[in-house]
Amino acid sequence: MTNNGVEQKPSDTALFAALRRTISNKEFDNGKFGPDYLAEYFLPPHFRFFLKFKPIRENTKNKLNDALPGLNEYMIARTAYFDRLFVDALNDKTSQIVLLGAGYDSRAYRFAELNKSTRVFELDILPTQERKKECLRKGRIDMPKHVTFVPIDFNRETLADALGKAVYTNDQKTLFIWEGVSYYLEMESVDATLAFVSHSTHPESTIAFDYTISISEGNINDYYGVKEFAQTMGEHHGNEALLFSIADGETDSFLARRGLKVVDHMDNEEIERTFLLKEEGSLLGRITGHFRFVSASPNMQPDN
Repeated sequence: MTNNGVEQKPSDTALFAALRRTISNKEFDNGKFGPDYLAEYFLPPHFRFFLKFKPIRENTKNKLNDALPGLNEYMIARTAYFDRLFVDALNDKTSQIVLLGAGYDSRAYRFAELNKSTRVFELDILPTQERKKECLRKGRIDMPKHVTFVPIDFNRETLADALGKAVYTNDQKTLFIWEGVSYYLEMESVDATLAFVSHSTHPESTIAFDYTISISEGNINDYYGVKEFAQTMGEHHGNEALLFSIADGETDSFLARRGLKVVDHMDNEEIERTFLLKEEGSLLGRITGHFRFVSASPNMQPDN
């Protein structure tokens, strides 16, 4: 995503997320830590070929981890967290699920058999969506009838404008999944998204997203992998700078000022304990320490 103008190519960030999910899937054989068996279909053919070989996968994983310590583990935990929310929403027969910046999210396809009546809206820039649909066709992955692709120019359109062109209904129970997006946005864009959700007229609608806490030079060494993360992003991913964060301990008040109340919140240690615990009780690894998960619902006050 760019900060101005129209995005002209599919998202590189989404592609690297699919790469990490593919490596985890092949390493853990569809188990607890690698459930996304469709992620590889969104990779270029030569990526898919080379990742068949374990030494190449391990070398790729190690290089990624050297540059961004804890991010492989974070991606495993993040996939598990949003998988759980998605499945729970289907089981609860939630009317709508909206994927904000869907990228190569595969949940609508991996969990299609669980979906009895939930409409799934995938929002993203048109180039990413067109490539995704082509990958689905080439992979012979059925596109369920309950899935609606909603192209959006994030720089020029609001969520209300984009969803207004679809069959989205504001007064129905909705789960908004905002995965891997918030920290790349300016505050104005974050506020616009949260405002849209806060004005949902169903009290059980929920937005779930991941974010980073604010880190200073004075405390950067207190959080695993964050110093290396900042250096790598600055040197090699200057066009994907992290722009948005929330001060540690201020998430509740931050969201309350935007008309939302926290339903669930996880810091880095809780994320690790919940999603990275192996059967024998040890941790698979640590995540990059500034990431957090939160879900929130509209804070509807009774009329006076």
